[in-house]
Amino acid sequence: MTDTPRDRPDAAGLIAIARAAFAEEIQPFLKDELRVSGMMIASALAIAERDLRRPILGLLDAWPLVHAIRAGRHDDDRALHARLSEDARARLENANPRYLKSG
Repeated sequence: MTDTPRDRPDAAGLIAIARAAFAEEIQPFLKDELRVSGMMIASALAIAERDLRRPILGLLDAWPLVHAIRAGRHDDDRALHARLSEDARARLENANPRYLKSG
């Protein structure tokens, strides 16, 4: 049997496997002084997995847009407002999905 690309997990799958192994096999055995670091590692892995599974829109060249918005050149641009709102929501869903569900 050959190892085809379909037989191997993608990057998000690898992170999910690592996160599960960390949560089940390592994190429960961390001493008190390492528990916060363990929670940060678990959280970072979860965020990375979500980022890879649901890529955010992203604005590649944001600084010129930021300056134009500050100068008032997009005050009535509903399409841009919608895209920025969607981008902000996607970033928040990736970083802290519980926040959106709580409100």
